[in-house]
Amino acid sequence: QEAPELTAPAHARPQARGRGLTAAASFLVAMAIIAVAAKVHVSGVHNADELLSPLQVGRYAVRAERQSHDYDRKAERQIAFATDNDDGASSERDLASKEEKRARQSAYLAADVKSRIDKILEAGRDQVDEATKMKAKAGRLQGEATKLLEEAKGEKNSAAALKAKYYKTMDTYGDAVKKIDAATANAQSILDQMNAQSLVLAQIATQYGVATNHGKNPDAAAATALRAQLIQAQKDLKAITAKKAEADEDTAEARKLADKYQPMIIRAEKDKRSSDFHFQEFAHLTHKADDLQNRADALLKRSDTTDGLIEETKKNLAEKRKMFEHYKNRAQTEMAISLQAEDKEAALRKSAREARRKAAELSDEARRLRALAQKGVNNVMEAAKEPAAEAHNSI
Repeated sequence: QEAPELTAPAHARPQARGRGLTAAASFLVAMAIIAVAAKVHVSGVHNADELLSPLQVGRYAVRAERQSHDYDRKAERQIAFATDNDDGASSERDLASKEEKRARQSAYLAADVKSRIDKILEAGRDQVDEATKMKAKAGRLQGEATKLLEEAKGEKNSAAALKAKYYKTMDTYGDAVKKIDAATANAQSILDQMNAQSLVLAQIATQYGVATNHGKNPDAAAATALRAQLIQAQKDLKAITAKKAEADEDTAEARKLADKYQPMIIRAEKDKRSSDFHFQEFAHLTHKADDLQNRADALLKRSDTTDGLIEETKKNLAEKRKMFEHYKNRAQTEMAISLQAEDKEAALRKSAREARRKAAELSDEARRLRALAQKGVNNVMEAAKEPAAEAHNSI
């Protein structure tokens, strides 16, 4: 039984030790019966054939000593086994403590990463809300800009229509203006001719007065020639004066035509001013729409930047989640190792206690076996003394 106990694995050793303990107990019972029988026969039984000889008792004592020594060795092996189990349990305890510490650190790291994930998620939500608000505001601004452009388009069309009407009226009035200008220029030309002819007539009349000595000598030779010139100048002046009458009529007609077109000119000027106002309004609305569009573009650009930040946040979040899963799984693995080490420690402690208990039982059995053998020897010695005492008494 010794070789299997030394080479058997840990889970098979308790069974081998149990079988050895059973055999030792059986042998112990047999030896006890032999010793008791030897004592009984020596102390009072008259059948000499049933008495054990001292040699037999000595053999049984030596055998009992050997068996008790074997029990001692088995007890020592059990103590060594218990010590090994205690050492293994201490190692498992150290491993469990180490893994538990690492599991706590991994759990702390996982909790820290989880906190960072929560912050990243909060920042990501804020970024998404900001981008959504900016895009919505940009959409509203673009809508307002489109509406203003529609209004500006209407203002531009109105300005163009009024300006076309103004130019059409001015074109029509231009013909009248040309007629008025022509009549005025003709009348002015006739008036200039009349003035020039009047000066010529006055010069001739002056010369004629000098030549006639102011009417005293009308028949003077020089007066005759001047008289003809004077008469011709008077005819020319009369002809020019007749043209002036026509020119005055033309001028009057032109003035009537100007009076007729005057309200139209006033309305045309009013339309022109309205056209200018509509065009200014068109320019104002267009500028305002451009400003709104620029603001919308700026918001969209900011939202694009925020979208880029959101993508970076998503990447960072994915990395943090990967780290969190890593630390969580590591903490679970380390905690599982720690629990397994604790269970193994408990099993080793239990096995050590069981081995010490069996060692104590083996030691007790060895002591009992030695005591029983010693008792048998003592009984034999006493039995050897009794015949000698009887023989001495009989003598």
